[in-house]
Amino acid sequence: MRPNKPAIVQALVRLVPATNVATARSYRPLVVGAAILHRPAVGLEPWTVDVSDDGRLLPLAPRSRHALRVEIDRLRSRGRHCRLATALICPADVPGTTATASGPVGKPELRSEFYGWSLMVQPPGVRGRAFVDRDDENPDLPACFELPLELVDRIVFLESRGWRTRPIALITRPEDFEPVAGGWRNRFRPAAAFGRACRIDRLL
Repeated sequence: MRPNKPAIVQALVRLVPATNVATARSYRPLVVGAAILHRPAVGLEPWTVDVSDDGRLLPLAPRSRHALRVEIDRLRSRGRHCRLATALICPADVPGTTATASGPVGKPELRSEFYGWSLMVQPPGVRGRAFVDRDDENPDLPACFELPLELVDRIVFLESRGWRTRPIALITRPEDFEPVAGGWRNRFRPAAAFGRACRIDRLL
């Protein structure tokens, strides 16, 4: 179980868009740690994230690299397909202020690339779980937005209707790449020029 106050660090991430790879942009979001997204290996269910039951949607992923691997192995042994993401700060993490007014805490520790901004959502009446939509074209990926304003619009829409939300960065992972002549290619965005995928220990 996570502590009441999350450990907030500033990340350094590069968004690699699906359409125009020349417009890749870097961001320095404030993150609160790793989130484990899981769903059945077959079917059309959304991704599920185990979160705190206090309404803040703090992911309950372990903080150590070893414990994180153990939890992922446990979920996979139950037939669940797993994916790691990075949970971002939201206003509930800094009571009395807003996320944009909060200064960075700690040094930039996460250096990775990501596909876009995804959104964990929790319908009214649900506790301890949040959900992330599946991508229509790539079932092995959660749905994501490339533009931050698209994410903000979605958050405003859902929260005005009583849904709780928390944004996440959909980072690249080593299993997203396949060997090709002369190197590696991302299987979701084969035309994009990706760098090194994020290791688990750089999420913590």
